[in-house]
Amino acid sequence: MTDVEPAAATRVTRRRGPARATWVPPLAVGVLAALTFLLLRGALVDDAYITLAYARNVAFHGTWGLLSDVTSNTATSPLWVLLLSAVTFVVRRPVLALGLLHVAIAVALTATLRSTARRTGLPPWVGVAGAVAVGVNPLLLSSVGLESGFLVLLVALLLLCAAAARPVAFGFVAGAVVLTRMDAAVVVVVLSLLTPAVLRRLHLAVGAALVVVVPWLVWSWFFLGSALPDTVIIKTLQKSWGEYDVRNGPLLYLDQYAGHAVLAFLPALLGGLGWCVLLGYWLRRSTTPGLRVWPWVALGVAGFAHYGALSVLGVPPYHWYYAVLIATTSLVAVAAVGACWGTRERLGARPAGLGGLVAAAVVLAATGAADLRTGLPWTIAPIQTNFATPAQYQAVAEDLQGYLAAQGGPRHVASPGEIGHLAYACDCVVDYFADPALIQPQIQEVRAGGSPLLQRLLDLNYRHRDASAAPVPLAGRMLRFNAGDEPPALRSWPVSTTWVQGRSVFVLLPLEGT
Repeated sequence: MTDVEPAAATRVTRRRGPARATWVPPLAVGVLAALTFLLLRGALVDDAYITLAYARNVAFHGTWGLLSDVTSNTATSPLWVLLLSAVTFVVRRPVLALGLLHVAIAVALTATLRSTARRTGLPPWVGVAGAVAVGVNPLLLSSVGLESGFLVLLVALLLLCAAAARPVAFGFVAGAVVLTRMDAAVVVVVLSLLTPAVLRRLHLAVGAALVVVVPWLVWSWFFLGSALPDTVIIKTLQKSWGEYDVRNGPLLYLDQYAGHAVLAFLPALLGGLGWCVLLGYWLRRSTTPGLRVWPWVALGVAGFAHYGALSVLGVPPYHWYYAVLIATTSLVAVAAVGACWGTRERLGARPAGLGGLVAAAVVLAATGAADLRTGLPWTIAPIQTNFATPAQYQAVAEDLQGYLAAQGGPRHVASPGEIGHLAYACDCVVDYFADPALIQPQIQEVRAGGSPLLQRLLDLNYRHRDASAAPVPLAGRMLRFNAGDEPPALRSWPVSTTWVQGRSVFVLLPLEGT
């Protein structure tokens, strides 16, 4: 008996040890994600509230729209809205649902990256460091509420499927990527072309992707009036912000936000250097047995290809457009440090690896410190492009809702240029994101200036759209003026933000006065 018990105890220890080692790092990153959400929950950017409004309206009213009683098709990320609305339906609070998903995504991202690291011969801590690098980046934290974090997780799953040579699973995840952000199809294409196991059985991957994508496109085509969301038209006409577009947008943020922007975009530089290191290891793969860096090399190419595609389109430099570039380069940089440190089979503190690890720790510590210096908790995101703080938008929405209720008549007003937080808080603000009738002139503008092929594609996309629908009745129009320049108004609200120099005023004007 005495001989058996120690052996049994040893067996139990051996069974529990690996399981504990597997789940402790993801749970630790999950705790960090929970803390970061408590830090930022009151500082979500305005566009995050567009997603929250959609999720709330789907969960509570069964309406796919920015307003609770008007169907619209301007959700850029259908899959993210569906996921967020499903959790909202259960917990009944959209911001709480977002927080739960934020933590779950961090846990899943850590587990996914650890698995990929093991499959490619890198130390398991690469997965943890990569998830932390993504989780503390100020630009990515400033994008919470949008689909950016979920998209990063899906890209990581794509990388895992590529490393595991599983084309069918790759296809299913690829379909989810496209339904999360259609421009991220560039990432799917690049990873497909650079992954021999997927390329050899591309028909299986494409078939699996279509199984995911086609049902939504068909449903959207018939029931929402277009297969592709109306944001495709909106972004087509929004080519730039003056001299800035997505190509030189980082310079705009560097000028506006200095240190935060440096830490936000630094991974792109470090990732480029890391990519060169990984490419060197791949070229010398015969001297590094057990190390398979090619999936990480392909990930770096995919991230820069996504940035290149957006640059060709010349879209405005919304900060979340850089999420894929920053996340992929962060992961590539961490993978390069891991490769320098040593393979799983031959771990060792090589000088280059030790130096890289110290440098990575310094960057992460500096980034975390900058996040904390923004405020405890944040009152405004460190990188944003909004006209007012979230607290100011909330106050404006509550006052506006009370004013409209007291006046009677139409209960909606035209937005002052930003609609997310106002629509979420009062369900009473309208623009072309909320009212399909207002997008019709833009559809006609794009159609009139397009080629015959584009015209036919637009006609097909909008075949089931009711173009004769009347606009939502309005009680007035909100506009933004510099403080001191505003005209006499029905209502006015002073606002300020770190994005706009000086103070501004939102005013509510009657329709006949605009």
